[in-house]
Amino acid sequence: MTNNKLSFASSFFSWLFNAGPDRDLPTAPADVLLRSFHITAKCRYNASIRLRRVGRFTFLTTIVLSLGLIIAPVLQLAHLKLAYPDQVINCFQVFLAVAVLVYSVVNATAGYDTRAHLLNDCGDRIKDLSRELRAELPSGTSDLKQYSARYSTIITDAEMHSRTDYALAMLQASDAYRITGLARPLRRVVIFLSEAIPYLIPMGLLVLEAILILDVVGVTAIYTPYMRALTG
Repeated sequence: MTNNKLSFASSFFSWLFNAGPDRDLPTAPADVLLRSFHITAKCRYNASIRLRRVGRFTFLTTIVLSLGLIIAPVLQLAHLKLAYPDQVINCFQVFLAVAVLVYSVVNATAGYDTRAHLLNDCGDRIKDLSRELRAELPSGTSDLKQYSARYSTIITDAEMHSRTDYALAMLQASDAYRITGLARPLRRVVIFLSEAIPYLIPMGLLVLEAILILDVVGVTAIYTPYMRALTG
């Protein structure tokens, strides 16, 4: 009974701290190549999804900043009692106009949609290559060197995925990687924080715009005392 308890405790702590042995994976050259196909395809799909999200959020940021640029003059034309002097609101409009211009240029230069399409296409081509190799394996006529060369050509046609994309692929490929216990949520947190970095600046701009607009209409008064003090 004691041995069973010790065995259970050992297994539990091994699972909790991801201290167990790695998966017993096939070592045949064809299986190793197929596993590379599988993981790389997942990485490229993850990179494609990540870039699409960033592109959509950047586009959304541009739209919201543009709406803020329109709201300011509309409030002035309505002759509402505004908390900021007109010269401050005019400076606010200039700032938003520059922000919209910069983000439009960034979105166009980064080419998120094009890069995401190329990465997704790369993943599709790797999957097709994997299916082709699996179909030939039973007949024993497959040329692994040829498939490896074609694989190298395919992955060079698109940009390299990031380490975050690879870490996410490891979590998704539970049949190839043994990641258990606390290691899984910790990796999820690291992936989330890494993918959140491109959103920090646009989120900051959106929050700043929201605060300024709410201050102008008198809902909040976060920057109002400072703006009035600066304008005398």
